[in-house]
Amino acid sequence: MKKNLLIFGTNTTAKSIYRFVKDYNLFNIIGFTVDKEFQEMDSFCELPVYDLEKSNKVFNKKSDLIFIAIQWNKMNTDRKKVYVRLKEQGYRFANIISPFSLIHGEIIGDNCWISDYVIIDTNSIVNCNVFVKSKAYIANDCLIHDHCFIGANSFVAGNVVIGESSFIGISATIFDDVHIGKKCLIGACTVVKRNLLDYTIVKTKSNISAIIQSSSSEIEKKLIFSKNIR
Repeated sequence: MKKNLLIFGTNTTAKSIYRFVKDYNLFNIIGFTVDKEFQEMDSFCELPVYDLEKSNKVFNKKSDLIFIAIQWNKMNTDRKKVYVRLKEQGYRFANIISPFSLIHGEIIGDNCWISDYVIIDTNSIVNCNVFVKSKAYIANDCLIHDHCFIGANSFVAGNVVIGESSFIGISATIFDDVHIGKKCLIGACTVVKRNLLDYTIVKTKSNISAIIQSSSSEIEKKLIFSKNIR
């Protein structure tokens, strides 16, 4: 029997989580909830929106689950604050995991969203409140600390450590054995080859591309494999 799920939030992320859960028939969604001061509607996605303080009328902390639908706002701090507060209040969290993801490692945390076609390879560990978006690859023996966000199509090579609350942008690449500190911002399409201290930002310069006209014979020389050594 599917567990009941209450989604925290009434934003675009909440709508995505709603659609994701419905499409894959993961939980029985009973509605949405927000803090009273942020409640601007009575229904969302054709389901009721509850004041969190009064949600106990429909939500049983002992048997039902909640999911915090907040992505990377303020370097994951918004999601972290809600997670810590609700954890202290005794809420139990769902993990939203696509049936099309491949988990060879271990997700030891809760309130994690593992989206479509994600691969988490052997011996890698994902902690609490981590979002991993579509087609991201986390290689073997990695450690992802709490409250991180890993963008779509990003590549995290083997034996990488990603510190708490860090953000990895779309299509970023992290090389093997790199240790990234806490609350680091790795921009989209960047490449990281060395360790990073806490609170480091890595980004590419925007709108700068090298466009070089070449001949057919010249361009063919750009992609030549070295001869195999036997």
